[in-house]
Amino acid sequence: MHAPTPWPKRIRLGRRASHTLFWGALCFVAAQLCWIGLLEWRRPEFFDPKYGCRLNQLRACLTKEPGRALMIVLGSSRSEQGFRPSLLPADTPGGKAPLVYNLARGGSSPLLHLLTLRRLLADGIRPDWVLLEVFPPSLAEDDTSATLLKTTLRDFPLLCHYSISRKTYAYYLRDRALLWWQYRNGLLAGLGPGWLSPSARWDRLWDPRSGEWRTIGESVTPGQFQEELADAGRRYRKKLQDFRIAAEADRALRAILELCREQNIRTLLYLMPEASAFREWYAPSAQALLSNYLAQLGQEYGSPVIDCRGWVQDDDFWDGHHLLYRGAVTFMRRFYSEVFTRPLTGLGSQASRAP
Repeated sequence: MHAPTPWPKRIRLGRRASHTLFWGALCFVAAQLCWIGLLEWRRPEFFDPKYGCRLNQLRACLTKEPGRALMIVLGSSRSEQGFRPSLLPADTPGGKAPLVYNLARGGSSPLLHLLTLRRLLADGIRPDWVLLEVFPPSLAEDDTSATLLKTTLRDFPLLCHYSISRKTYAYYLRDRALLWWQYRNGLLAGLGPGWLSPSARWDRLWDPRSGEWRTIGESVTPGQFQEELADAGRRYRKKLQDFRIAAEADRALRAILELCREQNIRTLLYLMPEASAFREWYAPSAQALLSNYLAQLGQEYGSPVIDCRGWVQDDDFWDGHHLLYRGAVTFMRRFYSEVFTRPLTGLGSQASRAP
């Protein structure tokens, strides 16, 4: 049998282990802070892959075709999936079509659209046009306690002027504390791309030529449609019945239009298609309020307004307001004829009537 280790020696070994753990933890924290600081300073877009990946892809597109007019799309998941620039012709009757790039994202609100546009300008990209989707339920949401994910330090000078919940800051701190877990795929893609499977790469989620979401439904059964429509109803029916324009949403939307006017960026407001069952949730007063509000914005800021809600037949939705692929084809064909086949500066500022 081995003789037991004397207590003094045990104490020395314990202290040495404690010191090793302490200095190891300190070095890890220091390295973590250095990485965070470097990324916040040089690559803030890294912390928001939905924005950062498409920013890099957009830069590559602009490098290939310098001088080409740029039109960006800001909107909700409806536009992220259904607004597909890849379906637009490369040329228009007036010549070369602008580069249309989709920066829409799920869970968006006017405040997040404003944040995206300010980031884009800070990153040195000034579009010629902004196509801004108006998602009516987000206009009715009371954003006095909005929670935003994937924020960066450069966003807070803007966010401090809006009422956001403490969860926004909590998520920010969580993502930094768990940097190597939360962003492992992005870090591996940068440090050792060969270690990461292609399906795990963030930048594979969007089409690099257009920014649109790669995956879009092809078909849905009647039962699935009714189930998804019912889920949408639970989330949006009451907001559309009791529709109003929330003060914070109005302020953020106007801030986007003001910023575009300051930067000499032309704007176009549009509403994505909706199935007839979804449109029935609007109370008559809601329809009138929404139409008058958008007409006022269009007139005040010189922005055309296009109401696309009735453009697509019901069978071409998978949940009443997100398009299937064939619905996206129908929508983009008509959008092209409404917008791209005539000089954009010649469009009127009044909302068009849905058929």
